[in-house]
Amino acid sequence: MKARRFVRSLLLAGLGITSLLVAGCKTDDELSARPWNTPKTWENGLPASMTEGK
Repeated sequence: MKARRFVRSLLLAGLGITSLLVAGCKTDDELSARPWNTPKTWENGLPASMTEGK
């Protein structure tokens, strides 16, 4: 009896953890501060400090 209860609790804990991992963190609001297609800071060529003062 104790073994069955232990296995059942392990299965329930595994199911709970799996459901939390699968659920993810997606939110409904699709607004972001910056669009995805804007260039990142490292994609603009030379660093700004190299061209300062020239």
